[in-house]
Amino acid sequence: MAKTNTKNKNKNGKKMKYIIAALLVLLIVVVPIILLAVSSTIHHNAAEKLNKSIYPIKYESYVEKYCKEFEVDKCLVYAIIKTESDFDPNAVSGVGAIGLMQLMPDTFTWLQNYRTEFQPDKIMDSKELYNPKLNIEYGVYLLRYLLDMYDGNYSLAICSYNAGNGNIDSWLSQGIITSENVEPDNIPFEETSNYLRRVRTAMEKYKELYFSDYVYTYSKVEWQIQTDTADSETEQTDTMTDEITNDYYTDNAGYEDDYTYNYDADDGYVYDEYNYEEDYY
Repeated sequence: MAKTNTKNKNKNGKKMKYIIAALLVLLIVVVPIILLAVSSTIHHNAAEKLNKSIYPIKYESYVEKYCKEFEVDKCLVYAIIKTESDFDPNAVSGVGAIGLMQLMPDTFTWLQNYRTEFQPDKIMDSKELYNPKLNIEYGVYLLRYLLDMYDGNYSLAICSYNAGNGNIDSWLSQGIITSENVEPDNIPFEETSNYLRRVRTAMEKYKELYFSDYVYTYSKVEWQIQTDTADSETEQTDTMTDEITNDYYTDNAGYEDDYTYNYDADDGYVYDEYNYEEDYY
């Protein structure tokens, strides 16, 4: 009887050792792995939540509508809005750019003239740029124009949105930048250099956070306008990528022929006069 009890005790003792060993393995190996996985998930969710608060999605219906209408990458549009105004529809810059996409009043006038076939009675006042829907519509329209001007080159279009196509064309012609190598370090204007960095970063964030499955393919669109010649009723058709002549601005609208700007290394550039033919914002 005593021997049987001893055997049972030995068996129970061995079982306990196995149980204790298994628990130790669980505590030392399995539990840390589980905790690490949970911690990683929590950290990832917290980081994603923080990033989404920094790069939010707002005015989605307007962005979707006009990106579809004008065939523009919505990641680019959200990035421009984030960089330009941080989604403040009442934002006004030091040089007078207005609203979400920070359009200059003169740029707004030029774009409207172009879209309405140069009918001044259809031109809206610049105060309408505080309207998010209208601001996004014309901001996306301008981006489409610039993308077509530079054959779908995002970097050139982004730089042009900030510095004006006159400056971009000058840098290209002088070989300061090339269409194949548009990098912030090569851009003469510090403001535009930083702008390109910020917009690129924002585009990547929007793609990562919201549109990882979204695929955008650029295809050139021929934007056509109809204008009446001065001496006949014959209609002249131009594409949006063609140069607009001086006649409309000098003879009909009274805009100045000359375009000048003063550049300040700290504050950026301030435009004194506008020539929409060469550089219109």
